[in-house]
Amino acid sequence: MTTVLVIEDEMYIRKNIIETLTYEDFETLEAENGLVGVQVALQQQPDLIVCDVMMPELDGYGVLRQLQTYAATATIPFIFLTALADKQSLRRGMDLGADDYLTKPCTPEELINAIQSRLAKHAAATKKYATHPKINPDLIVTRTSPEPVVTRPISPEAWIGQTLRGYQIWEKLGEGGTGSVYKAYQFTIGRDVAIKVLQQKYADNIEFIHRFQTEAELVARLEHPHIIPLYDYWHDANGVYIVMRLLRGGSLRGKLDKYAAWDMTQIARLLDQVADALSVAHSVGIIHRDVKPDNILLDERGNAYLTDFGLAKNLLSGTPHTPPEQNQDMMVLDAQDDFFKQQPNSTLYITDAEHLAGTPPYLSPEQIRFEPLSLQSDIYSLGITLYEMLMGRQPFTGSLSEIISQHLNEKMPLVHTQRVDVPKSVDYVLQRATDKDWRVRYPDATAFAADFRRAIQEKA
Repeated sequence: MTTVLVIEDEMYIRKNIIETLTYEDFETLEAENGLVGVQVALQQQPDLIVCDVMMPELDGYGVLRQLQTYAATATIPFIFLTALADKQSLRRGMDLGADDYLTKPCTPEELINAIQSRLAKHAAATKKYATHPKINPDLIVTRTSPEPVVTRPISPEAWIGQTLRGYQIWEKLGEGGTGSVYKAYQFTIGRDVAIKVLQQKYADNIEFIHRFQTEAELVARLEHPHIIPLYDYWHDANGVYIVMRLLRGGSLRGKLDKYAAWDMTQIARLLDQVADALSVAHSVGIIHRDVKPDNILLDERGNAYLTDFGLAKNLLSGTPHTPPEQNQDMMVLDAQDDFFKQQPNSTLYITDAEHLAGTPPYLSPEQIRFEPLSLQSDIYSLGITLYEMLMGRQPFTGSLSEIISQHLNEKMPLVHTQRVDVPKSVDYVLQRATDKDWRVRYPDATAFAADFRRAIQEKA
């Protein structure tokens, strides 16, 4: 028999709901306030909860927050029952992870229909994914504060099996310079998602958290078929979280590691998609600053999607900065050499001076010199990525200081002398895209992609 917990401080309303549910053959539990409701939910783990919003001591929002901190109760379908029908209250409840909202007074038919609908959706999700974790009632601690106390896992792998605001984490997909990405399931919608979680060592660093939050704000402004859509984002005392569309084709980095050099027709298709996505960002004054294979994700059909705008800068903000002295540049870079040796494709941050941010093999000369950036900085990084797709390796290699020196002083190695099927005209395109002088590069990313497509039509 299905068990429904009713949390309602008004006895008359609570008894009427229980009477309706009993008539419809539901087993019922009841609680006269939020604190008791949390205790009953944790001990009995009902199949669904109907909870009033406005209650003394602990309101419905606090009840939902507390239950979401326990794996055993985080995914229980939750319906708010309230006299508040304004949009702000509705939005707040749904943003917290509620499954539905009923306005008091509601009819028995409305109540039963809402409960049956939520149970049916939850049953379908459970059949596909969920387990029902049990907890030891002796470990239950009921909190009088509406804010939950969540203990951050000690390692990225420890997030697996955790539930965050209605998202149940199932597996780790990857790890980058600032955080890890996980596959999760959103029970309220019934879909797979990707969740990016900031690394623990950055959780208390205001600068890093700001960069992570910036990604959410920027992506929300960028609508394009080849930019990863944002579903949700929030932050708490433990860190910042971004929920995005899940792509099942992995990253361009993974494909390059597996297959090395690509066919030029495949490259042209991917370049068209990424360049068009960049052009949309550039058109509203946003540069990415960290274009690289790791930040280009793929779907099952090989379509490309640009992601990780956490480093992006708004060109329209006009934020001034003063470059450090040149000898200070190299001192700071030398200090990052150990990190680069361990994670050569991870983003490099020099946050104390608020300067260099990017990935060394893909940095434009102006990024290295701490000069004002333009959209041509992204074109340079995309040119490096194009070379890697053509050759299966990066053009500039060595220690961090050696790579920096090559970016500043050496031209891109010629491709047609190393790969016989590549026309000389492709090298012209690459040389222009990665010219040391940003003013010589292409005026926009789509012009770069179009020129490459024309170049590969010529005979090698």
